[in-house]
Parts: sequence; structure tokens; C-alpha cells
Amino acid sequence: MHGFDSLTLKKFLQINYDFLKNASVQKVQQPSRREIILNLRSNSLNKKLYININPKYPHICFIDEKTFSKRALEIPKMPPMFCMQLRKYIEGSRIKEICVPEYERILELHFEVWDETGMLVNLCLSCEIMGKYSNIILYDYRSKNILGSMHNVSAQKSSIREIYGGIPYVYPPKQDKTDILKTSFSSFCSVFELGADELTKRYHYLTKPFVNSVLAQANEPLCVFERFQKITALQDDDFLLNHWGGADLNCAIDEYYSNIIFEDIFSLRQNSYKKVLENEIKKIETITKNFPSDKKALEHKQKGDLIFQYIYLIKEGDKKFACPYTNEEVELDPTLTPSQNAQKYYAQYSKAKGAFEYHKKKYDEAIEKYEYYQGILFSLDNSKAFEELEQIRQELELCGLLKTQTKDKKQEKIKLEKFEFGGYEIFLGKNNKQNDYLISDVAFSNDIWLHAYNCPSSHVLIKINDKADFDPPPSVLEFAANLVKQNSPAKNSGKTSIIYTRRKNLKKPPGGVLGYVIYKNEKEIVI
Repeated sequence: MHGFDSLTLKKFLQINYDFLKNASVQKVQQPSRREIILNLRSNSLNKKLYININPKYPHICFIDEKTFSKRALEIPKMPPMFCMQLRKYIEGSRIKEICVPEYERILELHFEVWDETGMLVNLCLSCEIMGKYSNIILYDYRSKNILGSMHNVSAQKSSIREIYGGIPYVYPPKQDKTDILKTSFSSFCSVFELGADELTKRYHYLTKPFVNSVLAQANEPLCVFERFQKITALQDDDFLLNHWGGADLNCAIDEYYSNIIFEDIFSLRQNSYKKVLENEIKKIETITKNFPSDKKALEHKQKGDLIFQYIYLIKEGDKKFACPYTNEEVELDPTLTPSQNAQKYYAQYSKAKGAFEYHKKKYDEAIEKYEYYQGILFSLDNSKAFEELEQIRQELELCGLLKTQTKDKKQEKIKLEKFEFGGYEIFLGKNNKQNDYLISDVAFSNDIWLHAYNCPSSHVLIKINDKADFDPPPSVLEFAANLVKQNSPAKNSGKTSIIYTRRKNLKKPPGGVLGYVIYKNEKEIVI
């Protein structure tokens, strides 16, 4: 994983200085306690300056709408206190100066604003990108008095540097390193002999990835020394671009971190939903462990039948009766007549039969739920976008497995993955909500519906644009069947049976779970 180091920050400022200088702050937004977005306008352009101080991936870059959604950014209706403070002081003002203190991973944005008394005040927004010590601090540049910070640091948290409103702002402690641009070649050689780790410890800007990258291309001390000097002086643009893997530094940083954040947030949400489902499946497995038996009920009935069959041989007051032909024994209550003893066993039979039917019903419901939850679990593993996770979350809410989120959101239209093959439109539903929408809103009576046989899978629909009642070409059916297989647990198996039928042959049973259908007149294709 790359790190947003001081050299990258220095180059980022060099590239974007003209835009940032005199840019006006149109809006300040704080999606979370570790992110700030400054909506800036300069030179007739609008850009979003994104500052992330999460210890996992602290960085600064401009973001666009695509990476905005990729980072799962949501602007809260009630802004946090620090966001309100920034809006009060810097919203509507212009950036008068931008700088990066030498050797530091700190971006300083200077503003001139009028305070409540009508005096012109120079404020500085210090964006410190320093791993777990990252922070965003607003302070008065002249008095050095801190007005507010994203994270307050008390004496209990740090004995080296405190950060909170009302105390003077001080820079982090200086690192005991040397500037390679002010170093002689002979001094460099003595360090070079000690290895790559020592180079990163002794010199500013030289991080491990940079050092290893240069050493992979050259081993001669002079060549390495000159290359390091050229890189730290920002005279080797290709090196940084190759390091971040892009033709544009900002785009490369934005794309790199948005992918990491997406994977991090996506996997966290995915795993939290998966844990809920797996816990519920474990509960169901305890119910389905033993199949309900009506053996006890039948035994009571057989005893009652035996008494009635040989009632003429039983006397009142008998405690036991043994069948003369089968040696079967029946316990009797001596205080009851033979007929009453038989009725007692029939009553026990009726009670045991009722208990069996109740447990059988619960067992069948558990099996149905088990299969349904397994289908959701597969959809969860198969999901690739936040929209799909949101649809699964809503489904889990309907099942009562998650608390309903009280969000004032408009119902978003469900988007289905669409393919075109052989002149036919083919739609893929990747979870139960999409499957239900596919059947209820997209499909017409003659459209072809496909599903894996006896296995959870995505629903696939082949649109038949006219009303002719005929199957599409075999190549189209095979393409659609392959889609089903690739979106099912059987995707790695040798052969898989895929069933297909017309939409008019499907029926959603009353009270059935989301996405569940029963079908008839199906055909089979083996993939």
C-alpha cells in the first residue's frame, strides 16, 4: 500500500497552486468525523478538495462525483460541531496563501476574514496528514491561538503535543533527519553502505517505496544519489506518476484511495450483514437438526385400538393387559373401565399428534427460511456495489433481522444489469429485491425466465419484444444460461442444470418471501 508522503504532498501543491490561490470556499461539508470536503471555486472552475485523516489512509486530493459515490460519502443533515465552526469562519472567504512547511506532511490554507468586531483576521486551516496523528486544526495565525480541531488531544492522550481550543498551536516535533539536497556525496556514501532502511531513517522525503524503487533501477552510489536529489527537488515528474500509476497525479491518488476506501467500507458492511445471516442460520440449524417424529402418537393409538379389539378379555380393575396372540402389553388404570382406558390413550394420541403437527409446521417453516437465508447469503457474497448491499439491507429489515433505518430518502429506482446478445435484451437480477423487481415490473408474459435447478441463483430474463410464442435461438438461451451459472454457487462445477420457462408460467405464492416464485411447464438446459 502506498503512503501519502511529504514528497507527494509537495508535488500536489506545486501542481494545484494556481487553482488553490485565491479560490473561494463555496461550502464546507463533513461526511464523517475523519473527512472534510471544501467546495472551492477558482478560475471559473468548481472542485471538491477532499481531506481524509483516517489513520488507515490519510490523504488529500480533489474528488469527482464518481469517486464521491465510490467512497460512500453521505452528507449528514445535522453537521458536526467542527463543520459548523468552519462554516462560521471560512465559508465564503478566499484562500490567500497555501504552503507546506518544509519536510512536513502538513497543508496550510490561509484565509483573511472579518471577525465580529470588524477586524481583519488571518486564519490558518492546518491539514496534518501524519498517520495515526492526523488532524485538521483551525487557528489564528497571528496569535497562534487554536479555535477548533477535528480531534482534541488532551494531556492524557499525549504528553508531547496537546491540541484543543484556547491553547497555542505548535508544530509537531521535528524529525532527526537530513535534507539530501544539502548533503555531500561522501556523506551519502557512508549511509548508502548501511542499506535501504538506513536511507529512509537519515533523509527527508525518502520513504521505503521510493528508495526500493530507485535501488531496483540503479545500484551505483553516484547514480542513486543524483536520482534521489532530482526526485526530492521535484525535477523527476515521471517517478511520482509511475509510483502512483497514472498520467495525472491527482486522478491517480483519487482513484487509488477511493478503491481502498470502497473495499474497506464494502467489506465491513458485507461482513456485518453476513454475520447477522450466519447467526440466524445457526439458530435454524438447531431446529432442523432432528426431524419431528409421530412415533409416540402412533403408539398411543395402537394401544387404544388394542384395548377396543380385546375389550371383552379385559376386566375392570386390571392393571395390565397382554395380547394373547402378539404378547403386546398395555398399561391400564385400575380405577377406569376398559372403555375409559381406551379413550385415555386416544386422548394422548390426539395430544401427541397435535404436538407433532405443530413441530412439523415449525420444521417446514425453518427449512423454508433456511433456504431463503442461504439465497440472501449467496446474493451478499455475489454483490459488487453499494446499491446491491443497500437492497440486501432493506430485505434484511423486512425479515426483521436488522433495525429499520429512519432515513428520509426517496425510494431509488432499482437498476438491473443489462446485456445484449443476438438481438435480444437480457436482464440479470443479483439479489431477491432485484429478482422480485425483474418478475413484477420488467417481465411480460412471453419473456423467458431462467434459474438454476434446485440451487440458489440470480434470476435472468430474456425479453421477447413481440407476442410470438417461440423460444429464442439456442445461442441466446446458452448465453443467458451461462449468466445464471456464473451467478450461482455452481459456477465452478462441471455441469449445471438450468431451467427456463415463460413469465406467464410463474406465480408468486401469497405470503411468499421476496423473490420466491413457483413455476410450471419448465424446460431444462445443461451448461
